Amino acid sequence: MLDPLRKTMPLRNPLSIIRRIFRNLHFLMFLNGFFLASLFYLKIDAAYENGLFSSIKANIDSQIDNNDTPDSVAVKAMNVCYRLMNNKGSIFSNDNLGPRADLFHSVTIDLTTSRGACGSYAQALARILQTYHFPVRIAQMKVVGVYAGHNVVETMVRHHWVVLDPTFDLCFVRPDGALASFADVQMNWSYYSRQVPAGYNPAYCYEDVRYSNWSKIPVLLPALRSLLNLVIGPERTSKVCLRIIFMDTYSVYLYITLALYVPLVLITFKKLTVRSSSRSRSSPVLSSVIDSLINYAR
Repeated sequence: MLDPLRKTMPLRNPLSIIRRIFRNLHFLMFLNGFFLASLFYLKIDAAYENGLFSSIKANIDSQIDNNDTPDSVAVKAMNVCYRLMNNKGSIFSNDNLGPRADLFHSVTIDLTTSRGACGSYAQALARILQTYHFPVRIAQMKVVGVYAGHNVVETMVRHHWVVLDPTFDLCFVRPDGALASFADVQMNWSYYSRQVPAGYNPAYCYEDVRYSNWSKIPVLLPALRSLLNLVIGPERTSKVCLRIIFMDTYSVYLYITLALYVPLVLITFKKLTVRSSSRSRSSPVLSSVIDSLINYAR
């Protein structure tokens, strides 16, 4: 019969190792340096991406005049997005773009490579429209019974959602001249199908749509969906687009890193305080200096 204490050893050892690691001041200082460098890197890349899309917005602004409406501004944004990204996918078809592209997969990568096909087009356009403060969501179209067979963008213009397909530089116009929504196209595909360009895939017939893949992360996302159903109701939950929330990749990583860094700073400060206190007992002069610094900080 095994000793009960031995059964707990495998569980105690990892915790003991973690405690010993975080008691090591040298390791804590190394972690502080690593997190500071990571924050600096993420902040630079976030600023670069924001500047990139601000430059795109400035180019679109130069094409806008007094006759433009919110509808036409959204369409011009899509036109610029299409011109920037068209045919890049064939150039960057190789997936070996390095760990930065794989780990972060920011919208900058989508914009410069188009390697995500319609997903890249949709994310880039959504990011451009956000610079105009248009509410946006990425619609994952059902194609031949499978969701996310094609991605398009929906943006709210003049209090109603309209659908834009940047992969084909396509928007749909209603009989009254306004831009159509996904629901408009879905309910009257026979009419709107006459507006698609040559080479358009007829399978993209607006069969149905979802805005989040709630099964992508088992347990976590279904639990989040159930919670949202209780808080805001199933109808509003079905319209939640998680991809938009996490689209600004570098900023998301920046805030996560900062959230991890703050407790690390507190642990390190506590360790330094304890170490300084133990040394000050053997050195009255050092103790006097530390007390003076603390009083000055107050």
